[in-house]
Amino acid sequence: MSSEVNNNNSLEENKKLATKFIELTWNQGHFNLARNLVRRDFNYHASLLNQTFGYDMAAQVIQMVRHSMEDFEVTIEDIVAEGDRVVTQSSFCGTLIKPMFGFQPSSNIVTFAAVSFWQFKKGQIQSLSTLLDTAELMRQMHHEGKDLELDLAALESY
Repeated sequence: MSSEVNNNNSLEENKKLATKFIELTWNQGHFNLARNLVRRDFNYHASLLNQTFGYDMAAQVIQMVRHSMEDFEVTIEDIVAEGDRVVTQSSFCGTLIKPMFGFQPSSNIVTFAAVSFWQFKKGQIQSLSTLLDTAELMRQMHHEGKDLELDLAALESY
């Protein structure tokens, strides 16, 4: 019974860490605080960009998205944990006010889904891989099917 209780506590702690990371980074932009939640060897894979980043570059990408969208918010719709892994289903919502990844600003509010796969080790986030509903994003943004762009040099200004 004690082992089962410890496992349930660990699952709940991992879910809390994932939730806190989303809140601190995506919703609040508190990247220095969020750094304490991740391991030194943390990596983040973003399907939208088909690239994997360490924490500092991931924070710059998130900051760029936050600065490009007005009224931006990420809401966790569902969260499941098993072992050292967590899966979150989230909604991203906001109005694009600056060019981002090849998308042009629009007065329309866009909402699209994401599923993130989290791995934890010793009470910290080891890795995160996010799959975005890019088809829905492109439909809402009237994107012409061009490749999405990440200007690494532009990230330094965020």
